[in-house]
Amino acid sequence: MTYEELIEETGAIIGIDGFTPDADGVCILVSDIGEIVIMDCKDAARELVLLNAAVCEVPPDANAALLEALRANSGFKDTKGATLSVDPETKRFELSQYAALEDLDPDRFVAMVEDFATTLVNVRERLEDASLAGEEPPAETAAALGLGEFLRG
Repeated sequence: MTYEELIEETGAIIGIDGFTPDADGVCILVSDIGEIVIMDCKDAARELVLLNAAVCEVPPDANAALLEALRANSGFKDTKGATLSVDPETKRFELSQYAALEDLDPDRFVAMVEDFATTLVNVRERLEDASLAGEEPPAETAAALGLGEFLRG
C-alpha cells in the first residue's frame, strides 16, 4: 500500500471524503484538540509516516517546564512511544511519532492517530496541571471527548 492510498483509505474510514496529502506528502487533521500534521518521510531504509502536533508554548522560565517534559518523555511511559521536543522557531513543545509505512494498514493507522491524539491531550494537560505551560490554549483544545467518533466518522 502506498502512502497516498493509506491516507485516502483512512479518510474513508473516518468520514472525510477526498482526504489526500498535498504535493509534499503532508495532510492535516483538525479536531477539537487542534491540528495533527501527517507527513510522508523517507529514511535510508524505509518509508515512514510521521505524526506531529504542537503541545503548548514553552514558558519564559522554561527550567521547570523542561524538567516536567523530560519526566513525561522518560521511557516513553507517558508518551506511548511518541517523542516530546521543543521547536526552536515556534518555541512550542511538540509531540511527534512515526511508524514504518509497511507496518500500517488503514485500521492500524486510525488506531495510531487516536492513541497519538489521546497522548497529546494527556501531555498537554500534564504540563497545564503543573502550571508549566506558557499561554493557556483555547478551552476547546483541552478535551478529547468525541475524538474517537470524529476519527471514525
